[in-house]
Amino acid sequence: MDDYRDDEELDDFIVSEGEGNDKGETQKQPESPKSPELDRIGDLTSSLKVHESYTSKVLRAHISVLVSALGGPDHSTDDGLYKLGHDALACLKDIKRWLRSVDEKNGSFDVALACSDCGLVTNDLTVILCQWFKPSGKLKKTKSVEKIMLSSLELLVLLTWPIDVNRKTLLKDYTARTNTKRAQLVYKHHILNYKSGLTLKAVISLGLTALTTPKEDREPRDVNILRLILFFIRNILYIEPLPPSKAPKGFTNSAELPNGMSEDDISTGSVLAAFEKHKVLLFLTSIAHSVESDLTDESFGQVVMECLSLITKGVGPSVLFHQPQRRGNPSNPSQSATEVAPASSAAGLHLEDLLNEEDRRKKVQRNSISTRHGRFGTLLSIRTPDDSGYYTVSGQEALSSTHTTLDKLDKTKKWHKMATFKYDSNDYLKKRPVHLNLSSQLILKRFVNELLVSGCFNILLRFVGQTLTSASNESALGRAGILDVIDGHDLASYFMTLAWFLQYKRERHAYYIGNNQTPLDDEDGLDYGSVGEALNEVNFILLISYFRSAFDGKDHDSLHVAMICFREMLLISHTIFTKARSEKEIELASEDDVNEDRELAEGIIRKLFSQKQFLDVVINIPKQASKHSPEYLKVVVSIVHILLKCFESLANEDVKLFIKTRRKMSKLGRNGGLNRDMDKQHWHLIDKDSDDEDDEAEIKYITQERKLDFKNTEVKFFHADTVSTHIQYLSKFEDLSREEIKKGISYFHRLFVVRKDFSSLYRLDFMNIIYRLRSFLPKGSSIRKHVEEFIVYFMKKFKTAFERFPVPVEIMFPRFENLDLKSYLSTGDLDLSSSKSSSSTGTANRSSYFDDDAPQPKEAPLLEFIDNNKSLDEKISILVYHMMKKNNASKVFDFVTRELNRLANLKNQNLQNLMLKLTLANRRLVINDSYLRLLLESIGFELAFVQNDETVLKPEISAAQLLEAEDSIKKWVRFHKGNTGDLEPYLDQTRKTLFSEEELRFGAQAYSNLRIGAPYDESVAASLQLDDGQVKKLIGLAKRKEFDEAYQLNRYAEDNDYNPENGNYETDQEAEQDEEEPTNSVKPRKRRTKKLMSLDDESDDESPKSRSKARRRRRVAPDLGIDSDNEPTISKSAEIVNDSDDDSDDERVQTFFDREEKLRQLIQETGGVLQKEQLEIFKQSWEKIVSAGSGSQVKEAIKSANKLFVEEEDDEEPSISQVDTPLLSLMEMRAKQKRLSFGEDEDQEEVYARENARSTKRRALISDEDSD
Repeated sequence: MDDYRDDEELDDFIVSEGEGNDKGETQKQPESPKSPELDRIGDLTSSLKVHESYTSKVLRAHISVLVSALGGPDHSTDDGLYKLGHDALACLKDIKRWLRSVDEKNGSFDVALACSDCGLVTNDLTVILCQWFKPSGKLKKTKSVEKIMLSSLELLVLLTWPIDVNRKTLLKDYTARTNTKRAQLVYKHHILNYKSGLTLKAVISLGLTALTTPKEDREPRDVNILRLILFFIRNILYIEPLPPSKAPKGFTNSAELPNGMSEDDISTGSVLAAFEKHKVLLFLTSIAHSVESDLTDESFGQVVMECLSLITKGVGPSVLFHQPQRRGNPSNPSQSATEVAPASSAAGLHLEDLLNEEDRRKKVQRNSISTRHGRFGTLLSIRTPDDSGYYTVSGQEALSSTHTTLDKLDKTKKWHKMATFKYDSNDYLKKRPVHLNLSSQLILKRFVNELLVSGCFNILLRFVGQTLTSASNESALGRAGILDVIDGHDLASYFMTLAWFLQYKRERHAYYIGNNQTPLDDEDGLDYGSVGEALNEVNFILLISYFRSAFDGKDHDSLHVAMICFREMLLISHTIFTKARSEKEIELASEDDVNEDRELAEGIIRKLFSQKQFLDVVINIPKQASKHSPEYLKVVVSIVHILLKCFESLANEDVKLFIKTRRKMSKLGRNGGLNRDMDKQHWHLIDKDSDDEDDEAEIKYITQERKLDFKNTEVKFFHADTVSTHIQYLSKFEDLSREEIKKGISYFHRLFVVRKDFSSLYRLDFMNIIYRLRSFLPKGSSIRKHVEEFIVYFMKKFKTAFERFPVPVEIMFPRFENLDLKSYLSTGDLDLSSSKSSSSTGTANRSSYFDDDAPQPKEAPLLEFIDNNKSLDEKISILVYHMMKKNNASKVFDFVTRELNRLANLKNQNLQNLMLKLTLANRRLVINDSYLRLLLESIGFELAFVQNDETVLKPEISAAQLLEAEDSIKKWVRFHKGNTGDLEPYLDQTRKTLFSEEELRFGAQAYSNLRIGAPYDESVAASLQLDDGQVKKLIGLAKRKEFDEAYQLNRYAEDNDYNPENGNYETDQEAEQDEEEPTNSVKPRKRRTKKLMSLDDESDDESPKSRSKARRRRRVAPDLGIDSDNEPTISKSAEIVNDSDDDSDDERVQTFFDREEKLRQLIQETGGVLQKEQLEIFKQSWEKIVSAGSGSQVKEAIKSANKLFVEEEDDEEPSISQVDTPLLSLMEMRAKQKRLSFGEDEDQEEVYARENARSTKRRALISDEDSD
């Protein structure tokens, strides 16, 4: 059963006599025909009961004889004291031997049930312990009596040992197990009530001598006695009534409790009162304090931890400080217990909860109950859609609202009987809460406070954590991990206790802060130092191991416990992390200014953010959470909620302050803990003495990388299965609290409003639940107001989308996680990018791996070889030497060599346009690793400058060259791993590539030309002595610079319906006012000016999402995005119109392409300046053209371009000067070209009115800025 029952030392420590003779005597006695006991046994076994075998009857007779020989009350005396038999010690040893040889070996409970029938515990063992605890004058406590008392304690431990009855219990064992558990209930009741629980004090007294003995003088027998006492305390706490739900099919637990026993008699409150009275809680505190010094046996810490788990299980931490505290003598708990009113008992508190539930249901019923004025006309008929019949609904309840009418109609249907489902995730959790009276609350509060103030809890956590860690490290773990080595119940007890104390500290801290109170001097403080060991690195790693082991082994019971503990860690960490730093924490003048709580909390969040594999586990759990219990589902949803908040807080952290703080922490010698990994990542900044200008750019890119990581992590929590899980969670809104409903609504708000993933919630099940939820919530409540605002916003978007492209079939099912399908459901456009041909501008080598507005990783400085004439093998040897210094070097080289081999095989097949196959991590490395970029460039790749750019192999590189580079990399990797040879040839061989301002301006101009399909000026490149490779680098730098500038302008558009400043949605009335706004007004709706990130928006390989954003940014075209509140016009998207369509289109649109070609030629001649932010560059270029005497040529081009479209006179604003500039003409022509491409069906006058309004606005803006 356990390490105690298998401990051979316990067989001999009670009695010093040999067991051989006793064993022989006890075995030969019933077999001897001359023995007088034979007739007695024969008499006892002459008749059999129903369902009783002869073997069990004989066994019961033997146990009865031994119990009778043990002793009994002496009726010849007035006191009726218990009188021991002559062989009392031998009888106890024989009963122990029967228990081990029959029950333990056979897995049965025959001997235990026989002892119960004979009343061994109630009539003998407890009487012996209490009588000789403080013997009277007639009795003497000899050594033999002490041995009998220890033997009695040993039998008590065996007979009260925990018995599990769960879904895995076999049917043949069920009756025996349940009968034994009922017998244990009798034992527990008797131990707690016999002489006011004196048995507990007698048991504790047996270990006082061993506890006070110094460690060096303590014998193994003393350690075993203390272990027995702890096991006895644990067993008493473990005994509970058997819930009826655990009975298998065909069996019912009609009698949960034996006759004459109430639930209050064996409740947690009664146990706490008895433990407090007889110093059991003090004994547990003493053991917890001594586990690291005197009692170093690992079993002590685990058993004490299990006792704490059983004491706190089912008890809400808030009841210990929310209830009014009674002032009295804390040293006399019995006095306070007598002053408690009857209503404060556990049964009274339970009854109070039931009455509150009854009042709630009455209020719901009262809203629909009939009255004397409303008893007429309560019959309602609903006609079917096809007029084939009527549905009739009767009753006052059906007329209160449409919602109740439909519910009443549903109740008349005949439903199939639902099959019951037994959840597989709650075995380690109590099914019902524990109600404590006021005296029990005071006892538990004092006990918990003593554990925290004295540091016993931290000592216990540290000891047990080290024990579990060493046990998991010493064994060869399989795939199931730590659960293969350590018992699941021990791990569950450890983490449930840890979670309870974390929750207690968190809620207590919030309670005191919310009420502006401070703890007393003898109470635990408001910091988290008393539970600091629960947040340290050892426990965090242990929890992650337990979490992953339970997930891999599909042990949902253990996974449920792990998630509860994980949630409490995150809640405390997020609370501390988001708290503003004090001046002392910023300055950190000395070691005393260090906030240990913040160090632990920040370490957990930072460490968790880098645990990619563990995050994958957390991301997969919500996808299947709806198949488990409601409690399990609640924990999963709360983890998703707090995890997203933690990561968002980390992404928005002040990195500059973080670097400054870590720099001061480093000077104080505090570089360990969970912050170690992130400190190493930013050590090049932390190790500096002071800030400089380069740090600002570094900090900016660190912030961008964090936001990129958060965005990529966040999207994984919005999988269709995870969304379905949250819908299932919200469907149980009647059982959820207001805070839990808010968590569900906040998830959908983040998905629908913040991320604007509208199509993911276009589902009938979600619409039905959100409608029912609104009807359920009380009118006037704040949560109902939020739900109604969300419904208004949701239905407005859904109506617009459904009118544009009806999808009645799709809304009946969850959305498929397919990029093309999501694009169609979001925009109504088909993705035909795969059929497009590659364009000559280089935009074909872009992927849709990231959104165009996604933050980019830090840009690595460009490197070049000082001596570029070196051979490829020499270059590779130098680069491999520098790259080997990094931690991930082996993975990078494996990736590069694997890709070189793959591309060489494709090259042998005469395939063209080859590129590297990059993952998320590798795409970032290609951008921010200077040596890797130089290596790829040396081999023959064209480098990428943003993450969506592909790393393309140059066409002239052959397969032989790729294989040669692969062999060279492998050779130099093996060479540098050994660290042999002279390292001087590999040092100082590279330098940064520097470009002048003139060269950078040329790169920007060349990039502008390439974006519109025009070649760059080769003569200027020749004058600057730039080769083709350098020109491509300059173009890449210009592209990256444009992106960085655009990213800093915060170009995200504000939603028309949602105001992020006050968190309110636009009402229908406001929407109608917007729709009634004149279209020819100069003052448009309030929108943030958006800047185009790149003119590559018309790329062939662009993602549907980015195409939709680009379409919204082109303001002159009709808005096809879901954000538009205007009536949409169904037209062909401009994204699928390109040069390749010229040969296949009809002649009626050929005129459009002729005009497009003329417009492209004109743009090439004028420089292609189309963006407002490039106005200054355009001014400079225009002055150069005028000064060069070529202004007439430009004017002629403008004149010819104006003939392409009909010009409208703008008479609305005569006071605004008409600035006739090439930029204005180009913008007007571009607007009209876009309008023609969409083929609008609107009235022509309205179109011209809108065009005039837009043109007037542009003229006003340009006239203000371009005064020259």
